Amino acid sequence: MTENISRPRKRKAKRARDRNLARQQRRLAMMEGKLNSGNDHAFFRKRFPSYDENKVVHRALAWLFSSRSPVAKLTALVTIAVILFFIGSYVLSDRIFPNVYAMGLPIGELAPAAAEAEILDYWNSNLSIEIVVDGERVDLVSPDELGLSVDAAAMAAEAKAAGLAGIPFGYNIEPVVAVAHSRAQTLLLDLTESIYVQQYEAGYKWSGGRLVTVPGRRGRHLDIKASLDQLKARAAAVVSEGYFELQTIPLNPTVADSSPFLDAAWAFLGDGIRLRAYDPFKNEMITYNVDQQLAAEWLIAGINGLAVRAEAFGEFIAAENEKLVRGGRYIDKLLAADKLQETLIRGESDVTLRLNYLPEEYEIVRQDTGYRIGRKRGIPYELIRDANPTVNWNSLVVGQRIQIPSRDAMIPEDPMSNKRIIVDLDAQWLVGFENGELLFDWGISSGREEAPTYPGIFQILTHNEKAFGGSFALCNEAGTNCNQWEMAWFMGIYEVVPGLMNGFHGAVLLPNGYYLGGGGVYEPTTFGCIMSVDGKARELFEWAEKGTMVEIISDEFAPESDLARYAKEYIATIDTNYRPISA
Repeated sequence: MTENISRPRKRKAKRARDRNLARQQRRLAMMEGKLNSGNDHAFFRKRFPSYDENKVVHRALAWLFSSRSPVAKLTALVTIAVILFFIGSYVLSDRIFPNVYAMGLPIGELAPAAAEAEILDYWNSNLSIEIVVDGERVDLVSPDELGLSVDAAAMAAEAKAAGLAGIPFGYNIEPVVAVAHSRAQTLLLDLTESIYVQQYEAGYKWSGGRLVTVPGRRGRHLDIKASLDQLKARAAAVVSEGYFELQTIPLNPTVADSSPFLDAAWAFLGDGIRLRAYDPFKNEMITYNVDQQLAAEWLIAGINGLAVRAEAFGEFIAAENEKLVRGGRYIDKLLAADKLQETLIRGESDVTLRLNYLPEEYEIVRQDTGYRIGRKRGIPYELIRDANPTVNWNSLVVGQRIQIPSRDAMIPEDPMSNKRIIVDLDAQWLVGFENGELLFDWGISSGREEAPTYPGIFQILTHNEKAFGGSFALCNEAGTNCNQWEMAWFMGIYEVVPGLMNGFHGAVLLPNGYYLGGGGVYEPTTFGCIMSVDGKARELFEWAEKGTMVEIISDEFAPESDLARYAKEYIATIDTNYRPISA
């Protein structure tokens, strides 16, 4: 009876073990199916928090060895043998195990040296990094251009040390990267200009036939230090991600809303802006036609009123300079913007800019000396000498080229376009013009032969009711101590040497009580100045403001302005033989 009872129990136990084994195999199959369908360990753990791939393997092996089934034990032994053979083949051949990647590059199954070569080849030939600002790509560079270098040997060694970590789901080696500060900084400096965006100040524009406001917008400029710090902190991530986000500093507009000054803008633009450029040397006025739509773009709202949008106005000036430069002239953009700003403050619409002159080359001709060149070009020799420090002025060669400095050096003040004094050294005569009309004229006395008055185009720079001068040559002539004399109504026009200025004045009172040249005029008797009799000198002193233009002509320096040409013709018609000593 006992024997008959025990056999069914054994069969039942066996059937229970078979059912349990089937259930475990189904679970393992389900796990494997889910992982092979594209899910990785991280996703699987998210769905099954208690999941551990190592425990699964261990449990499976433990079940196989604990099983009494000969087939299961044989399967376990074969599996272990295959695994050991697999591992041994890679260990003995010194290869990296499969499913290992570096920067997305498959380096599994390669020897470390070959993996290192693969990494370097990819780094040098195929890898590029996007330079991004505010989510927008501004450049695409190589790692080397960004100052990055890779330690491929260290990465290959790490891949070898990873062992079986890549089985079955893959293992990625992080880049081992160094940053060369100076090279990275050089690239950022090169990018600075292209990344810079000027903030847009609130301004105005014409729309539908009326003036409307335009709100301000934020700009940016590159923060080089912060960008370098970010690169050093995230060098490996920059390589892995393939892009580098630059750090910038925001530039906020001074005023975001221009509506408070809309009425002032309308008043400025309503009658139409009148823009002119004045050439003080030629006494030429160029008029520009500026429509309201263009002029509106030149205006912004400042803190206390209207101001100039320098970049927009500068673009207009730059376009005009392309035409002017052919004649050696230009308009200074910064000075022009300042002049427009002054006009806005005054609430006017009439803007007069100044034409400037570029330096020029001069070719030496026969009988040229430094002083002769200066008198021909209307610039004192001392300025030409200073502009050519390597020239031997005692040995000039025909055909030699020298630099003539800009004529603007003779007109440092804002020129007055409505007043001009013409002095004819040959005729010893002076003519004054106001608003293009001849206002006065009289005889003068200019510099004597050993101290001649410079021809050229100058301007009134100083006013002194009394000034003092001196000359040892005059003292020797007079035979008395006269190294200082007194001049009335003096107006300086140019420096002969630093601290010594020539200009207009009245009679010269010598220390011995006599007047230079007897107080008269019409003959070159001064030491470089232009002398009028006292009454005329005072009239000129009170009429000519600072900045009044002075054009001194001679047989060496021909008239340049229309007024100088007219004055020369006029002087030729008057009787200069009648020359009273005083007036």
